[in-house]
Amino acid sequence: MIKRKIRTAAFQTWLLAVCLAVICVGTTRAQESVTIAVTGDVYTPGAKIVSDAILHHPSVAAVLLAGDTCNTWRTPLKSYKALYQGTYDRFMDKIYPCPGNHDAYNSPAFGPYGEFWGRAAHMPQMYYSFDLGGWHIVSLDSVTLVKGGKPADAQLQWLKQDLAAKPQTPVLAFWHYPLFSNAKHRGNPKVKPYWDILYAHGPALIINGHNHVYERYGPLDPDGQAVPETKGLQEFSVSPGGAKPVTKESTPKGLPSKKFHGDAYHVGYFTLDAGGGFRYRIQAISSKGIMTVVDDGVGNLMGGPSPSGH
Repeated sequence: MIKRKIRTAAFQTWLLAVCLAVICVGTTRAQESVTIAVTGDVYTPGAKIVSDAILHHPSVAAVLLAGDTCNTWRTPLKSYKALYQGTYDRFMDKIYPCPGNHDAYNSPAFGPYGEFWGRAAHMPQMYYSFDLGGWHIVSLDSVTLVKGGKPADAQLQWLKQDLAAKPQTPVLAFWHYPLFSNAKHRGNPKVKPYWDILYAHGPALIINGHNHVYERYGPLDPDGQAVPETKGLQEFSVSPGGAKPVTKESTPKGLPSKKFHGDAYHVGYFTLDAGGGFRYRIQAISSKGIMTVVDDGVGNLMGGPSPSGH
């Protein structure tokens, strides 16, 4: 009887150890990578279609909106409420916004933006950072930067200090205006100070909106010269997230990009590995909700192996 109790106790101890090991392995694997969705320029007629597409990916841990979170010409609070009802509000707790030029079209500028997003807006600065999946994520206010002056200078100083506190950490930064673009509105050279600071810190992924197309550039320095992935910044313009798509490319064309796709809504899914590896898959979505992968790839900002299983 005593031996049976001992064997039973030993078996229970072994079973507990196995369960703990399984839990630890599962937790470790969960911490190794995280998937985020990115888009920008949210409005009708496609807000419901695009948000439906994001909902089809339950593994998404965060949704980054690269500006113009309400893409109407006037952005009173009622416009935000009507736009998000039954669309993006179905995963509001996952959304991280940044301001775009349309978010400022009110008096006072950004007033309804701040009221609608609440703590997520990070008023009055409208820039912030957080850590996710071993990456450092930075949200910036390019509208204020482009205007210049003391608020712009303060933001740049904050960015330097924020990045300095995260050495050897893979970075993803998002804001509204792209530096480079072949789309109708082209790039905005006034956001180059962001690139200068990010490039000095190390390699990074950049997410922008504004031009209502999808466009991707390979690793570049702030002057647009190709550099190794472990040094360069990789710009992805991913939009619109519901506003009217466009197809027109600028003439003459700007810096050649690796991929350009218009005439559709766009959502990007990025799986970020803690060691700096990443996988991206960009979906174009038609007005009827038909989804097509228009670009995908892998990389590693820190020089390690690229993720497998893409």
